[in-house]
Amino acid sequence: MNRRKGSSWRGWVRLGAALLLAAAIAGCGAAYARSMKGPLKRLQFRDYEGALGKLEKPLGNTNKLLYRLERGLIHHYQGGFQESNRQFDKAERLAERLETRSVSREVAALLTNDAIRPYRGEELERVLIHYYRALNYRYLQDPQGALVECRKANIMLAAAAAKAEYELSYRNDAFIQYMAGLFFEAEEEWNDAYISYKDALKGYAAYETAFGMSMPPVLARDLVQLAQRLGYDDDVTEYSERYGVEPPPPGVTEGCEVTIFAESGFIARKSEKEIKVPILEDDDTGNIWRLSDHMVHRYQHPRTYAKVKHWLKVALPEYRPSSPKVHGVRLSSGGQTASASLAEDLNAIAFKNFSEKKSTILLRTAARALAKHTMTAVAEDKNEVLGWLANLFGTATEAADTRGWLALPGEIWVGRITLPPGTHDLLLEFIDARGRVVEEHPFPTLHLRLGEPAFLSHRCFQ
Repeated sequence: MNRRKGSSWRGWVRLGAALLLAAAIAGCGAAYARSMKGPLKRLQFRDYEGALGKLEKPLGNTNKLLYRLERGLIHHYQGGFQESNRQFDKAERLAERLETRSVSREVAALLTNDAIRPYRGEELERVLIHYYRALNYRYLQDPQGALVECRKANIMLAAAAAKAEYELSYRNDAFIQYMAGLFFEAEEEWNDAYISYKDALKGYAAYETAFGMSMPPVLARDLVQLAQRLGYDDDVTEYSERYGVEPPPPGVTEGCEVTIFAESGFIARKSEKEIKVPILEDDDTGNIWRLSDHMVHRYQHPRTYAKVKHWLKVALPEYRPSSPKVHGVRLSSGGQTASASLAEDLNAIAFKNFSEKKSTILLRTAARALAKHTMTAVAEDKNEVLGWLANLFGTATEAADTRGWLALPGEIWVGRITLPPGTHDLLLEFIDARGRVVEEHPFPTLHLRLGEPAFLSHRCFQ
C-alpha cells in the first residue's frame, strides 16, 4: 500500500515537473523583449559589434526569424551591406516557409499561448526587409537589385492581403512605391518611375484615411516634373493645380539632387494586458469556439451581467503609445536648407494593423483560456491534486505574445536638397517639438556630378 502511495506521489511529481517545463517553454517567446534590452542599449550608442554580440541565438525556430531580422538591421547600420542582405535573405526565406503552419504547434499554442508558435512576422516587418535590402543594394552600386526589392515588397503585401483572415488597411505601401519611383527615375526608366509615383499618390490617399498621414509634398513636385518630361501636359496641369506646384521651365536643369532617408526613434513595443471576460451560468462551455465568439462580443460591448458563473482571466498583447522625440528633420549645405517630410509612420501602421487583428487575437485567446478552464474543471472532478496541477499549468502558461522586430525605427522621413555639381558638405539635423536639435549628423564630403542623383540614409535613435 505504501509502495503504491509512494509510486503515485512520484507520478504526480513527474507530471508536475513536466507541466512546469511546458510552461517554461511556452514563456520563452514571451520573454523576447527582455532578451533584447542589452542589444538595443548597445545599438543606441552605435556599438554595433556589442549589439551583435548581445543577440541571443535561439535554439529552435520560435524566434529564429526575429534573430535574422535584428542581425540584418544591425549589419545595415554598421555598413556591412552584403552581410545585412545575407541575413535578410535568410529571414525572407524563413518567413515564406513559416507561412505553412504546423498543426502540432497550433495545438500546442491552443494549450499554452501564442508565443510557442514560430514568429512569422507582421506584414509591415516583412515589407521592411525589402526596404533595407533596397538601400543595401544602392550602397553596393547595384541599382537594379534595389528595384527588384521595391517590386517584391508590394507583391508580398498583395499576397498577404489576399489570404489574410482579417481585413487590413495596410495593403499597399505608399512609401515603398515612392522609393521605387525615385530609384526608377535615377536609372532613367521614366515610365516605370511615373507609374510608381502615381501608385504612391494613391497609396498616400489611403494612408490619410487609415493612418491620418499626409503625402510628402516632394512627391507632388516629382510627379509634376516627370509628367512634364514625358510630355503629359494634361497631367502637368492637373497636378500643378491640385497641389500648387509650379513645373520648372522646359530645358532648365536645376542641379544634382540628393535624397535622404532619415529614420528616427523606435517602433512601439507590445506589452501584456490582463482582461476578464464573463462566463455566464447558461453558457455551453463544451462549445469552445462558439462561446469564445460570445466572449469577444462581451468584451467589445461591456455591460453589467447578472448571472456570472466565472470571470475568465486572459492575457492580451497591446501597443502602448509613446510620444516621439523627433518632430522634424532638416538638411543643410552651403547656405541652403531644406526640410524633410514624414514618409512612413511605422507606429501608425503598426497600431492600425493590430487594431484590425485584435478581434481575431481575442477569439483565439478566449478559446485557449476556455480550453484550460475546462481542462482544470475536469481534472478537479477526478483528483484534487490533478486539478491543482492543471490550474497551475493554465496560470503559468497564460501569457500574451508580445514579440516584434524591436530595433526598427518609429518613423522614416524623406528629404531632398538640390546642389550644383561639385564637392559639398551636408548636415542632417533631427529637431524636437520645440525646434531644438536633438541630433546632428555630418555626412562625409559628397562628390556630385550632373545627372547623377545621390541617395543617403541615417538613423537617429532618439
